[in-house]
Amino acid sequence: VHSGTALKVEMLQAADVEDAFVALHVKLHKTVAGLREQFINNGDLRKAPEAPLLVEFQRGLERILSDTVYMEDKRTALAKLRSADANVQLLISPFNHWEASHRSYKLSADSGILLEVAKTAASLEKRSLQMKKAFQAKKRSYEKRLKAFRILVSASATKSNKDALQREENYFNKLWQKRSKQFAKMSSAVDAISDKDPKVLFGFVRAVHDATVSKDLHAMAMQ
Repeated sequence: VHSGTALKVEMLQAADVEDAFVALHVKLHKTVAGLREQFINNGDLRKAPEAPLLVEFQRGLERILSDTVYMEDKRTALAKLRSADANVQLLISPFNHWEASHRSYKLSADSGILLEVAKTAASLEKRSLQMKKAFQAKKRSYEKRLKAFRILVSASATKSNKDALQREENYFNKLWQKRSKQFAKMSSAVDAISDKDPKVLFGFVRAVHDATVSKDLHAMAMQ
């Protein structure tokens, strides 16, 4: 938690803390809902190279909301929410200024954007390693299962046994292909941030920005 954020929270009265907590919890929840809505409605975004980063960023916000909602110490909870909101603002403030200028200059990633996206990429990389480890354990288990089915088929090559083996092999092959693509996409997203890929950075910031904009503003922009 930022030291300045913690200091501001300490200065608030109990009732003000509760009000600020509720308001900020609702605000960040709307950002999460905005990200979720984009993934539902925007097929291009789901396929975009920045998609794994956005999912990881959304998961981080969801975790903070979940951790703080039942915390008895509302000052500590509010400080965590304010820290999360400050991180969001670091990402979207440059985009807001760029929009306010009617896109009169080329938007580039400043130190705040690079810091926040790098944190998200590090979290994504950690989760990817955990998922790979879990999948390897599942893979070893399935290989033992397939070996047992093959022994059974060699001993009794009935249609039922052959079909069962075929189903197991098909399931595992599909799962392997799915996970391989997922891990490759996650790895590519992490590499893009290491390389400071401008397209990925812009796509990430734009999606977070759009998630923070209310539906009313979206409607006004379309009129």
